[in-house]
Amino acid sequence: MPEQTTMRELFQMAIAAERAAETLYRGFQAQFAHHPAAADFWAAYAAQEDSHAQCIERLQKEQTAEQLAAPAHPRILSQVRQALAFSVEDALAEIETLEDAYQLANELESAETNAIFDFLITNFSTDTKAQAFMRAQLKDHVAKLTTEFPDPLRHPTLRVAIKAKK
Repeated sequence: MPEQTTMRELFQMAIAAERAAETLYRGFQAQFAHHPAAADFWAAYAAQEDSHAQCIERLQKEQTAEQLAAPAHPRILSQVRQALAFSVEDALAEIETLEDAYQLANELESAETNAIFDFLITNFSTDTKAQAFMRAQLKDHVAKLTTEFPDPLRHPTLRVAIKAKK
C-alpha cells in the first residue's frame, strides 16, 4: 500500500507553489524591465506571492505534530500537485507580449493555488482576525490584475504591442 501524503508535505508543496508563482512574476518583471510600469506591477505581484508563502509557513509552524502527520486532503493534494506540475521556465519561454503575461497571470490566479491557500487558511488558522486578513489579502491579490494593472496598459491592444525581452 503506498504511503499517504501528510499535511506536512502538503504545506511544503503549497509553499513551493507560491514560490513558483513568485518566480514567474519575477520573470515577467525581467521580461518587461524595458517598460517600468509593467515591471513595477510584476515586482509587486511577486512580493505578494512571497507574502503568501510566508503566511503558509507561519500556518505550518502553528500546527501540532499530530496535525502535520495527518493524511492530506485528497482534493487539495490533487490541486497542489497540479499547481506544481506547471513549468515556470516553459511558461516564461512562451511569453511574447505583455498580453500573454497578463492572460497567464489571470489563469493562474483563478486556478488551484488560491483554492489551496484558502483551504489552508480555513482549516488551519485558529485566529479569526488573521483568517479575515489573509482572505482579504488573497481577494485583493486576485483583483489587482483588473483594478491596479497600470492604467495605460489596461487595454489588451496596448498590452499586445509591448513585446517581452528574452
